[in-house]
Amino acid sequence: MNGKVQGIIICGVIAASLAGMLVFLNASDGDAKKEDSSAAESSSAAETEHYYVLYSDEAEVTSLTAENAAGGFTLDKPASGKSSWTIEEINSVEQNKAMIDDVISKCEMLEASKIAEEHADDMAKYGLAEPQANFTVSYSNGDTVKVLVGDEAPDSKYNYVCVEGTDMVQMVLGSRLKYFLSGAEDFADLVLIDKPVSDSEWPEYGKETVTRSDWDYKVVFENDPKNIEGMMSSQVISEPIFAYLNITGSSAVTHGMWGLTAYKCVTASNDEATLKEYGLDEPRCVVTLKGEDYDYKLSVGNEAFDESVAETDTPVLLGYYCTIEGAAGCNAVYIIPEASLPWVTFKIEDVISNLMTSNYLVDLEKMSIEFDGEETVYEMTTNGGSSDTDENGKAADVTAVKVGGKDIDIYQYKSLYQFIMGCPTNEICFDDPEGEPQVVIKEIRKDGGEDVIELYKDTARRYIVKLNGKTSFRIQSTWVDSLKSNMDSLYNGGKVSDTY
Repeated sequence: MNGKVQGIIICGVIAASLAGMLVFLNASDGDAKKEDSSAAESSSAAETEHYYVLYSDEAEVTSLTAENAAGGFTLDKPASGKSSWTIEEINSVEQNKAMIDDVISKCEMLEASKIAEEHADDMAKYGLAEPQANFTVSYSNGDTVKVLVGDEAPDSKYNYVCVEGTDMVQMVLGSRLKYFLSGAEDFADLVLIDKPVSDSEWPEYGKETVTRSDWDYKVVFENDPKNIEGMMSSQVISEPIFAYLNITGSSAVTHGMWGLTAYKCVTASNDEATLKEYGLDEPRCVVTLKGEDYDYKLSVGNEAFDESVAETDTPVLLGYYCTIEGAAGCNAVYIIPEASLPWVTFKIEDVISNLMTSNYLVDLEKMSIEFDGEETVYEMTTNGGSSDTDENGKAADVTAVKVGGKDIDIYQYKSLYQFIMGCPTNEICFDDPEGEPQVVIKEIRKDGGEDVIELYKDTARRYIVKLNGKTSFRIQSTWVDSLKSNMDSLYNGGKVSDTY
């Protein structure tokens, strides 16, 4: 099943015949005849050579066993009669079918690029006296071939190989031998959770919970309970604070589990000793994502560094050791790149929106602001809600605003509302305030729901904000001062300022 296959193609029959006719018609033109005949002979035959280390045109491959520095592997078809090939050492892990199909095809026909020496008497000079690797292929006709893999050739493109028991040394491209020099774990499928290919295939979002060893709280993401159309993100943070999200900073955190792909499978074992070895007995980060028909748990352990980098050089971080539960065929420890693990390092401030609330003004029935016990109520009239348009396609708008029966400038009122929505959210706060709120803002919607913002005096320069009863932010006292002055200015016919 190994050796040299040589094909000869005769392409100059017509040219030779024409040359013969010329000789017969003009025998005196000897020199011309010789030149024509020589040219015809040189172009009449083309020789193409192919060299094969393995070649099987009839017998099927039944198994492959590889021994190498990466640990090697055994590839065969399960005794149960299943048609799929399986790397036995990682049979509990989903495997890369494309890689397996490629290595099987090379067992059927492994081509060499050239012959280094047809009858070598010194295998040591090719690294074949003590080969770095070998692999044995068994065929359905009972034949078994063992291939030895020696040193790299000087140009590093090729490796020297020979079939055990023969003295012919051939040169095979390293790219063709790549999988034969791999370990079992290298055949693991690294796509841990598939990413939907179209919007219609995305599942309904459930609840994602993130815990970290550097936090004394957990962060929970779930669908916005108000399900407001037009919001850039459909999800909110519901713990430890309530906040809306900015889609730029939050999408990787809320949806990064789908499409999660590993850099490498480290081991198909995930017993207690293995988990401890990789820092997964006490993970630095745990992410759970639960919804209808899915329940994933990602655990992130120690940092994983490139072991090929010398100790004296700057370490290269490959990612983190991880396990994933709830995804079929992922019973292993993987290295997942840091860029695919936003949960390990993100801050709440990075993912939340700069909007304190998310109500459209035209969806409100009224807004009230209580300052030191004195309440101001803004009664609104609109010509529709946020989903309404008139016959010309124009969106609904506020048509009147009154305070105690007095008409208020609509444009300036919108500016006041925008000022309130932009209440700063850059500093989160978990410390429950003491006493009673100094300011209470209520946005009361037409559907009967409401958002309540309570401001509690914290220090001379800070207020603590409760949003819908949950302590969420700490803001500058200058914002509260500006709110009061803007309310007074609006009532007295002045302008609303956005500075504070």
